Amino acid sequence: MMHRQIRSVTSGIAVLAMVALAGSACSSETETSATACDELRTLEGSLTALTEVEPVQDGLTALQSSVDTVKTDLQSAATAVSDELKPSVDQVQSSFDQLESALQGVTADTLATSATEIGTALSAVGTALTDLGSQLSEKCP
Repeated sequence: MMHRQIRSVTSGIAVLAMVALAGSACSSETETSATACDELRTLEGSLTALTEVEPVQDGLTALQSSVDTVKTDLQSAATAVSDELKPSVDQVQSSFDQLESALQGVTADTLATSATEIGTALSAVGTALTDLGSQLSEKCP
């Protein structure tokens, strides 16, 4: 009889532990993490599109449109990420700031003369994108 009660208590503890684990798997922290991963994947997509723009061939309008998309996605990702992923987003922000500086005052007439500076900035964005991609593959399921 005592053995049956111990088994019953043990089974009850196991059930409570499983319920607690299931509850923590659905907690807001997990949802925030999934949201952050979604935001980072969106950012990764817009960064990829940005690095594929060829300013001289595609024109300033295409480049500016892509920059605007990244800016929006970067703001969303920056507010959603955890401290663990923040350095990757900060690196993207830094390289993106460099690109925005390179684009300041550029017109269709001056685009060709600014191409080297813009290309260097786009290269830095590409490096940040690579690092972000590594973080995504490690931290996001």
